[in-house]
Amino acid sequence: MTATARTGRVWFVTTAGHGAGRAVTAAALARGDRVAAVVPDEAARERLLARHDEHRRRLFVRALDVADNWSVNATVCAAADRFGRLDAIVNDARPPRPSPGGGAGGPAAEAAAAAAAPVGWIPEAAARARLESAFFGPLWVAQAVLPLLYAQRSGHLLQLCGSVAPPGAPGAALDRAGTCAVVALSRAVVGEAARQGVDVSVVGGRPGAGALLRLVDGAAARRRESAAPASASAAGHGAAA
Repeated sequence: MTATARTGRVWFVTTAGHGAGRAVTAAALARGDRVAAVVPDEAARERLLARHDEHRRRLFVRALDVADNWSVNATVCAAADRFGRLDAIVNDARPPRPSPGGGAGGPAAEAAAAAAAPVGWIPEAAARARLESAFFGPLWVAQAVLPLLYAQRSGHLLQLCGSVAPPGAPGAALDRAGTCAVVALSRAVVGEAARQGVDVSVVGGRPGAGALLRLVDGAAARRRESAAPASASAAGHGAAA
């Protein structure tokens, strides 16, 4: 994309190390925007920085667990301090799927395996841990960014809510329950946010980066168009007076 198409927008992207988050990060940087990216660990942080080494001045990356409310708030504040504002938040509510029968061992793998048990046999600890990621993580991100967007009276929160697990797949029950909860929460926020000049979109399926960028660009353009007649009318009344 040419320099003339740059928007100068600031993105805050969760799960930026894979899937839609990674694609949006790359597309936004390629068109000249700035990105605050969240990844789950330091290894993912180093990989993302290395992948976009030429854009390091426009890329801010933090490793954190989105289920940690304090860390989410600290990261949002640090990103806003770094770039001066946040314009578009890509909040991915879909936890990565464990590889069946594969991957490294350890507590994380054991918890993923427990969460993938049939519903009648999912241990309480595993259920709570999975929903911390699938529901409370996206909630903490929304709570951290919405007051900032309301203060700006601008911005766009995109809740990516398509479950990564097909019905009947191991672990689908908890992930789909978390998805339904995030969808309900997000739809309840739409009216509240609109009164503050902020857009909220609930995005299902597996959207590409281009579709998400167009969604944000289109909403911003519509807000500018709706504000233009009011500004022109105000200017006309001033001149007449």
